[in-house]
Amino acid sequence: MKKKGNFKQIKSSLQIFKFLKPYKWIYFLGLFCLLVSSLSAILFPYLLGGLLGVDSSLEKDQFEITDINNIDSLFILLLVLFIIQSIASFFRIQLFGIVTENSLRDIRESTFNKLISMPIAFYDKQKVGELQSRVSADVTLLSETFNTTLAEFLRQILTILFGIIFITIISWKLSLIMLGIIPIISVIAVIFGKYIKKISKKTQDATASSNNILLESLTGIKNVKAFVNERFEFEKFKIATKNINKLGKKNAIWRGLFASFIILVMFGSIIFVIWNGMKLVNENQLKPAEFFQFLLYTIMIGASFGGVSSLLGNIQKAIGATERLLELIDLKSEKNINHSKKNINSNNWKGNIEFKNVNFFYDSRPELNVLDEFNVKIPNGKQTAIVGQSGSGKSTIAQLLLHFYQPKSGEILIDNINYNDYDLYEYRSKIGVVAQETFLFGGTIYDNIAYGLPDASDEKVIKAATMANVHEFSEKFPKKLKTLVGDRGIQLSGGQKQRIAIARAILKNPSILILDEATSSLDNNTEKIVQEALENLLSNRTSIVIAHRLSSVINADNIIVLDKGKIIESGTHAELINNKGYYNKLYTNQLSENKINKD
Repeated sequence: MKKKGNFKQIKSSLQIFKFLKPYKWIYFLGLFCLLVSSLSAILFPYLLGGLLGVDSSLEKDQFEITDINNIDSLFILLLVLFIIQSIASFFRIQLFGIVTENSLRDIRESTFNKLISMPIAFYDKQKVGELQSRVSADVTLLSETFNTTLAEFLRQILTILFGIIFITIISWKLSLIMLGIIPIISVIAVIFGKYIKKISKKTQDATASSNNILLESLTGIKNVKAFVNERFEFEKFKIATKNINKLGKKNAIWRGLFASFIILVMFGSIIFVIWNGMKLVNENQLKPAEFFQFLLYTIMIGASFGGVSSLLGNIQKAIGATERLLELIDLKSEKNINHSKKNINSNNWKGNIEFKNVNFFYDSRPELNVLDEFNVKIPNGKQTAIVGQSGSGKSTIAQLLLHFYQPKSGEILIDNINYNDYDLYEYRSKIGVVAQETFLFGGTIYDNIAYGLPDASDEKVIKAATMANVHEFSEKFPKKLKTLVGDRGIQLSGGQKQRIAIARAILKNPSILILDEATSSLDNNTEKIVQEALENLLSNRTSIVIAHRLSSVINADNIIVLDKGKIIESGTHAELINNKGYYNKLYTNQLSENKINKD
């Protein structure tokens, strides 16, 4: 079963060669250069052996380039051979390099394109750091495989095949002795190598584990110190380093045994072959030149056997890397999952939204229905607020509307058309989002605002920044809008980041706007400034305001109160206060909390 699985794995991995297809003629030319280079290398022991075994007493007075019994002609032939081999090797490396770099570029682009087009549900199950590390490591491994390993593997195989042919022609008796020894030694060497590799992998894993402890401890140093856990973290690290130490010593023992095996058995075998060869020379069954040729071919074949076993390990790694990359590349992208092929143009839509009998749960928590038979109509050009306790399903509505997830049942309609029928990217281009946690890209304030509409003019970007009150703080910086925000916007405050997010949404000018807890983490003074910016953004468009602070939604045209995925109340602020229901209770509690905080 394992062999069957390995064959299937190899067969599947061969699909990676589709990336070589556009450059196949360059690759074939490279293979031709490889063949020339390999044949040149194969002829080297033959000519060198002849040079070492030439009987000078038999030399002729007349020089002939093809006379292999003449040291001068052998010298010139060896020189020509080296020139041919060097030229062929240069073009082989260059051509394989061109094909490899072009193919890896295509693989990188295909992988990245696939990753950014995967649905959000995919990232719920994957760690982004692991994906990034895996893709980076796998592509690097493929680079080494395409550039060196495959070419070297083919060269070694050709060397072994042609070498065996030559030694058989030279002396079949010695060939049988040599071929009876080398494969056995090679098999034992491979077994040794696999065990050492296994220990090395455990050592690498243990090292990675200790590095993870180090990274977490230093990243969370404030928490470590706040909880006085320096000793606890040190003990964890100490256990990890002891494990590395133990595995390292074990690895050293086995590497020592392997070196002893190579010295004793490999060189012992060579001596055994030489001993038998000299006997044949003394018995005039073998010429000295032939014996030298045989020895050189034997050394070459032995080295190639050792090289092949090492290269097979690298190829096995490459197969694993290829399989992982192909798994990613072959995944169905967001556009292929639960979307119809109607691709209705959304340019003329009005933006009337309807959730019709929508049920939804996250795949990681199938037992918990986040939305339960959810029905709501959100009219065009109106502001609809969604409020409720944490976990009531508020943010899930935004996630579904953004097409990040699909309803498990029911449907979402835009202008009475199922939202799956619209072109996905056109559909999303009509929706703007300002979330509680604003993500800023490493760049300038200007770049982050322009992200809302990358081809926007400077004038539009500046206007959006002004409307979002970004100028209130950016003008204080020496470089103004060209100020770098740092990694994830670390150099800016929460309120400043929120205003950039609002400017980004203003620049996008969406038909539907979603504000997901946009002011919940801001202090009162900052909230007032951000709220002014939001008023510019909310005017004359369909908007959904998801809020925890009820003071921010009192002017909404309709307020929907959620509890456990169901609508329990809806109406204007005044109507809901007069109802003296759940909303009234939430609002009253928040007023009391704010009063206490002020006091």
